[in-house]
Amino acid sequence: MWRGFAIAIMLAGVARAEPPRSAIDWLSEAILQPPNFVITPPGRSSHALDAVIVNKSLDQVSLDAVGLLAVEDTGFPRALWKGMQTPQILARLKQAGPGALPAANSLYRRILLAQSDPPEDSPDGELLLARIDLLIAMGALDEAETLTLLAGSGRPDIFKRWFAVTLLDGRTNAPCEALHAKPFLSDDIATRTICLARAGDWNAAAITVSLGESLGQIAVEDADLLVRFLDPEMFAGLEDPGPPDPMDEITFVLRESLALPRPESPLPLPYLNADMNLRTPARQRILAAERLVRASAVPAPLLFAAYRGARAASSGGAWGRAEVTQALDQALVSEDDERLARALDAAISAFAEADLLFAFADEYGDILAHFPPGPETGQIAPRIRQILLLTGRPLAAWAGLGPDDTPNTRFATLLASKAPVEGISPYQQPIPDAIHAAFSNMTPPQSDLPQMLKQIDNGQFGEILLQALAMLKDGHAADPRDIHAGIYLLLKLGLEDAARKIAIELLLLPPDAA
Repeated sequence: MWRGFAIAIMLAGVARAEPPRSAIDWLSEAILQPPNFVITPPGRSSHALDAVIVNKSLDQVSLDAVGLLAVEDTGFPRALWKGMQTPQILARLKQAGPGALPAANSLYRRILLAQSDPPEDSPDGELLLARIDLLIAMGALDEAETLTLLAGSGRPDIFKRWFAVTLLDGRTNAPCEALHAKPFLSDDIATRTICLARAGDWNAAAITVSLGESLGQIAVEDADLLVRFLDPEMFAGLEDPGPPDPMDEITFVLRESLALPRPESPLPLPYLNADMNLRTPARQRILAAERLVRASAVPAPLLFAAYRGARAASSGGAWGRAEVTQALDQALVSEDDERLARALDAAISAFAEADLLFAFADEYGDILAHFPPGPETGQIAPRIRQILLLTGRPLAAWAGLGPDDTPNTRFATLLASKAPVEGISPYQQPIPDAIHAAFSNMTPPQSDLPQMLKQIDNGQFGEILLQALAMLKDGHAADPRDIHAGIYLLLKLGLEDAARKIAIELLLLPPDAA
C-alpha cells in the first residue's frame, strides 16, 4: 500500500491516457520523448571509443571472433580453438582460471581478449558473452566494456553486459542514450527506470515501476528498492530488508546510492570498482585496490596512487603499506643510502606479507634497475635482485652484490638469463625440482601426456593451453607433478616467456601469495 501511495504522491498532477498494454510498451514510447533537461552523472566519457565502434561494420564477422588483441600481439595462432566445440571451450575456460599466479592470470586474460577464428560449431556470440562474463567476474571492467563496444550494442544480451559494467563504474550515459535510440535493447524494468531517472524523467520512471509490478514484470522487493531509489527521503524511516544473496549489479548500485549496508561477506570483485574513486574513504579505496590487484584485474599503479594519496589514520595493515610506500618515495630522493636501505627493506617485507610483492615489483622495478647501489643498499642487494627478477628487469649493477642469494633466487636468475637447464635438479625441493624437470625437457608422468602432445602436433593450441593453466592454477598449492606438466606444456606450445615468468613467481613469491 505504501508504495502505491508513494507513487501517487510522486505523480500528483500528472495526467495519464488509457492504460498501456504493458509497462514496456508504454516505456518504449516514453523513452523516445526526452525531457526538457538532463541530469548528467559524473564520470569519464567513452565517446571516443564509441565513435570508432559506430563506424565499423561487423555484419560479416562472427561475434565469437571479436577481440581486443590481434593475433600478432598474443602469440597464439588464429585457429586458437581448432578441434574444440563451444561447450568444451567454456568448460575449459572455467577450469583454467583465474588462478594464484599473476603471470598465469596475465596469460589467461590474454586468452579472453584474443582475436581468433570462431569455434567450429560457432553459435555466434556464446563464446564472446562467456569471455565478457569472465572478465567481469575478475573485476576487469574496462576490458569487458571494450569487448562489448567492439561487438556493437545492437543485441540485448550484449547491451545487458555493457549496462552492468558502466553502472558499476558510474558511467551509464552512453548505454542509456543507446537505449533511448533503440528501446528494444532492454525490456528490463530496473534498467529502463534507471535510465529514465538519469535523464531526469522521474515521473516516467515511477510509472514504469508501478506498471511493471502490477503486471508481474518485476519482483515486489525489486520494486520496493526502485521506489526508494526514486524518492529516498519519503522512505528514510523504512526498515532495510537487507541485501539479497546473491546480489546483482543493479541491486548493489541502488543500495549504494541509498547508503544501505553492504553484505557482511566480502564483495564480489566487480563491485569493488565502485570504491575506486576519490570520493571513497582512503582506507576503503586501498583495500578495494589491493583485492583487485591481487586478482590481476587492475594495474599496480592504481593501487600505489591510492597509497600515495592516503593520510594514515592508524598503523599497520593498509595504513602501514601506505606509510612504507610514502617513506620509500621520500627515501629514493633523499640521497641517504642508509635511509633508503631501511625503507626498501621495510617495504619489501610489508608487501611480501600482504601477498602483494609482485605489485611492488611492478611499481618499483624500473626505478631500482637504474638506481646505483650504495654501501647500505648493496647489503640488501639479494632482496632487490628478487624484485628485479619478478618484474623482468636486468640485474645490471645489482648483480653479485651483498650476501649469497638463496637457491631459489639463483635458479630464478638462471631462468631469467634463458640459459639452458640441464641434468638432475640440485635443489631437493618439490617446486624447484618440478620447474627444473620441465625446463630440462624431462617428460612429465601424466598418463595422458602422449595424447596432449599429439593434440599440439594437430594444432589444438587452445585446448592444451587451457589444460596447462588449469594445472598451474593453484600456484604453490598445486601438485608438483602438475607444475612440471603445466610448464612443460607451455614450453611445447612455444610460450617460453610466459613459462619462465610463471616459474620465477613460483620460486620467488611467498607461498601465501600463490
